[in-house]
Amino acid sequence: MVNCSSALGVSHDEEAIILAFRWTVGWGEVYEQSDYNKTVPFPGGGTVLSFYYNVFASVWYGGIRDAFFSVRNSYPTYEVWVTGWSLGAATATMGAAYLSQMGYVQPNNIKLMNFGSPRLGHPDFANRFPSLVPYAYRVVHNRDHVPHAPTPADGYQHIKNEVWYPNAMRDGDPYIECDTGESLNCSAQIQPSQYIPGNHATYFNITGYCQRSP
Repeated sequence: MVNCSSALGVSHDEEAIILAFRWTVGWGEVYEQSDYNKTVPFPGGGTVLSFYYNVFASVWYGGIRDAFFSVRNSYPTYEVWVTGWSLGAATATMGAAYLSQMGYVQPNNIKLMNFGSPRLGHPDFANRFPSLVPYAYRVVHNRDHVPHAPTPADGYQHIKNEVWYPNAMRDGDPYIECDTGESLNCSAQIQPSQYIPGNHATYFNITGYCQRSP
């Protein structure tokens, strides 16, 4: 059983509705994500890992759908920004594609920015994704291991574009941008023996999770 959550906010300064999805919590979710043979068709075409699609559907129909439409109706001209880290990054990618596919938001009005995302779909989904969400960036910290699973050998492919920080990812550090999902100029050049799991827990020199105030 997966306990999923998301957050919805509005930035009037940026004129944006912001939808964020949370990360993996517990080994049970890690285990479920690892069953790469379970896939489902994505609406309109493409094949995706069933776990990530089900996570998005659980959050969407569990309450965020009504909240999103309420805010969207109040601010119909605002852009929709979708984001997440780790599991949340995969869910955010699924969500951005879904909002576009269903016609809830026009493709040129969606912006996706995710961090440390695993692969979530087969090439038929990854290659179709830019038509659904043209503005999409997948940020990877150095030798983070999570973006390397599931593998292309398992039948999966990353969406484009990748922004790779081959360094400590501190403020001002240089990055490399690749306009394909599996470019060897970016993180795909890293071999399994070079993975650093700790890189997954630290993005932009921030380590740890948000804590609710007492």
